[in-house]
Amino acid sequence: VSDASKDTSGAESAKDGAPELIQVFSQSKIVIACAGPYRQCGMPIITAAVASGCDYLDLCGEPQFFDQVLISLDRKARSSGVLAISAAAFDCVPAELGAALAERELLKQHPGAKCAGVEVIHTMQNVSGANATTFHAAVDGFYAASSGELAASRKKVKESYPEFQETMPPSRPKEWPKIPETPGLMPGHNEGLGLRTLKFVGADASAIRSSWRYLRSRVPEHARKGKNVPEPRLSVLMGMDSKDTMSAAKLIVYGATFSTLARFKWGCDVLHNYPEAFSGGVFTSKGPSEEELQNAKFTTYVTAYGSNYSDGDSSQVARVKVGGPEPGYVATPALIVALALTILEAGKYEVGLAFDSGCTLPGALFGDCEKVYDNMRAEGVSFDVVQEFGGESQSPV
Repeated sequence: VSDASKDTSGAESAKDGAPELIQVFSQSKIVIACAGPYRQCGMPIITAAVASGCDYLDLCGEPQFFDQVLISLDRKARSSGVLAISAAAFDCVPAELGAALAERELLKQHPGAKCAGVEVIHTMQNVSGANATTFHAAVDGFYAASSGELAASRKKVKESYPEFQETMPPSRPKEWPKIPETPGLMPGHNEGLGLRTLKFVGADASAIRSSWRYLRSRVPEHARKGKNVPEPRLSVLMGMDSKDTMSAAKLIVYGATFSTLARFKWGCDVLHNYPEAFSGGVFTSKGPSEEELQNAKFTTYVTAYGSNYSDGDSSQVARVKVGGPEPGYVATPALIVALALTILEAGKYEVGLAFDSGCTLPGALFGDCEKVYDNMRAEGVSFDVVQEFGGESQSPV
């Protein structure tokens, strides 16, 4: 296994063929790339990995990078027998693989049913600090979305992959329940969990939908995500204690300020220069303290709703509770190691992967793989199918 982030001097030369990186990677089975933002320094490393025939994972949560990799490298990776997986971290494994497990459990409990909706709610306990690199990537990603850069990359994906159009699912039936709801500017409320909810600004929703699309194109007759299965409604949220009005107000204010400034190039410069000031002290160059790393944890609540679900009737609901340690520095290494170990198991198809090559995201590749869930549990991140969600005190990042 090679940690590409240690060879930062070779990243620039990778633009011209990366002979140094290719030489190192050709002697490795898997590359784990941990240096971001990936829009700025990711392509040389993944390009060298594919060229060397070495499987690859990264921590990227940047949708535009997903598109860039897909357009540039997916077909080459397929022909070379290489797996390249992005977003193999807290952003976006708990949401992606939690959603896949909840959908599978729903269909298992209710044969013949369809999944009409998926809701993901992230909560944090004792999390008060994170690394500024995540903030910088979020700034660039938001600007790409608001400036039209992301739309342009999505257009290129459509032009490069006619099979995405050919495997477009049928429209969602009008009689299906209109659930889950996604809050707008003001917080929503989840009565069952006692949480205020806000739209989660990470890449989870984009990653889940991209995984659905990619899996559908690779396995058109897939029982859960095939071309004849309508897509469910999707809502990815951040949850916080409904009694903590002050934290909710702060999050709204900081979120509104961030989204306003990140629409402009000059605003992005301001945000990049002062990440701590514009995040209420959450994102710093130092990251969380040792005490915070030991005490922090996350819980993600995932609910899949059946096509015959009705309000107050829990007969067509499946719930998955994902839990783990501090998300950025403790859970993320555990998750990416668990995914890497799954790929390294003898034979790729033998462990239940959807395909054995290509540039993909975790949900498409691992969603039906029991081994990966076992590996994640062994690394300290739980994925539990539950009848009801138990309440816990929550606090926003």
